[in-house]
Amino acid sequence: MAEDLKQTEFSYNEKEAEAVARCETGVGDLPSKAAFWIILMILITIGIRIIFELPLPPMSMMGMYGATLLLWILFSVYIRHRIRVTAEDLKKRTLYLVWEEEGFSVYEFSSELRYHTAYEEIASVEKGEQIYRITSPMGRICIPVRTAPAEFRDMIEKRENVQIITRRWM
Repeated sequence: MAEDLKQTEFSYNEKEAEAVARCETGVGDLPSKAAFWIILMILITIGIRIIFELPLPPMSMMGMYGATLLLWILFSVYIRHRIRVTAEDLKKRTLYLVWEEEGFSVYEFSSELRYHTAYEEIASVEKGEQIYRITSPMGRICIPVRTAPAEFRDMIEKRENVQIITRRWM
């Protein structure tokens, strides 16, 4: 590698791997948001029935509510399982962040290119407590905040055309 390249080796820790797994599976914080809205809708429905003194719905309708709730629980369990399996796989990887004046790359095994982009091509940076998720035409990559050197963070965050988004679940 050239002298103007800077390299950092990193592996994801437990929390970072979970955040990256949520990004890679595409669920983000969907389960918690959806659970909130489902519970809110149930409480509003019960409240309206109490206020207007409406009878309980028929048993067939109650069965559909129960089936929907059961499917949501099974879906949530499956999501948690996929996140756990993906996070375990991510923790085993050793990646290399290589950056220079024009852009950066991420390698696996120090020679296998996984991601490369120029700073001008970065469309958005989603910033969480644990990771940065960087989006460019090549795709998305998650980089741990703890391993990103200050000069690398400055190169990413101080671009004029980059949209910085703060995410609670990352």
